[in-house]
Amino acid sequence: MAARSIANANISFGLVSIPVQLYTATASKSVRFHQLHAKDKSRINYKIYCPKDDAIIDRSELVKGFEVEKGQFVIFTEEELDALEARDDHSIEISEFVPLASVDPVYFETSYHLGCEGASARAYKLLADAMESTERVALAHFTMRGKEHLVLVRPYEKGLMMHTIYYADELRRISDVDRAASVEVKQTELDLAKRLIDELTHENFDPVKYHDNYRERVIEAANRKVAGREVTEAAPEAKKAQVIDLMSALKASLEKRGAKHGASEAEEKSEGEKPATRTKSGARSTVTGREKRSATAKR
Repeated sequence: MAARSIANANISFGLVSIPVQLYTATASKSVRFHQLHAKDKSRINYKIYCPKDDAIIDRSELVKGFEVEKGQFVIFTEEELDALEARDDHSIEISEFVPLASVDPVYFETSYHLGCEGASARAYKLLADAMESTERVALAHFTMRGKEHLVLVRPYEKGLMMHTIYYADELRRISDVDRAASVEVKQTELDLAKRLIDELTHENFDPVKYHDNYRERVIEAANRKVAGREVTEAAPEAKKAQVIDLMSALKASLEKRGAKHGASEAEEKSEGEKPATRTKSGARSTVTGREKRSATAKR
């Protein structure tokens, strides 16, 4: 099925204006369960209940209130809310370019692909290539569904992608979170930790090798139920031991990763060596498999 755009927009900066189309870039596949009536397995409906009147009320009786203090609300009509909404001019108005590394991922919210229109293909490609070569991303404002968003536009897969990002005051404070600021780390511990990180480091992120195991188990169990087979429980995961000695844990991790590699090297070495013999002078000597093959070739 061809992708369907959800909105039209214009990337603008200076005197440049580039028409683009927005496409949702992600789709959650988390499993969802519906609430059913156990008696007849029918979907249930939620009613709107007023605890003060102890009665079920109709949706037409609802109004929108903004809580100014605990338990105190001011009422807004739909007309008043419409007047407060930002005017949607479809403009992604760039205010500045910054290095991508300067924007912490905690600010990222929702992702959208930006597709070009036929008439804007050259300008679109020029902007994408320029941002790619300068390793810069754009910060802009964009109005969508009446709400102003701070967005980030960046090069992605030879094109452009847009992310809505959180405002600074939307991030929760971490001042009360213990982040071990007073703990001192020994250089030997740091060196071992860096070695372990190096052992586990890959050049690129490959998302395909990661799976939602819970979703897969639920789908498999649901299919077994449909087929009339019994659902079996997954084997419990082994509990990880509590780390008491950091140095020992780091060393053990490195030894575990190097055990197989080290064993194969030792095996190759043992196969390539001949038992030690004594020379005429009585000294012990060892002839390797490589030397033996070389001597045979010369003969």
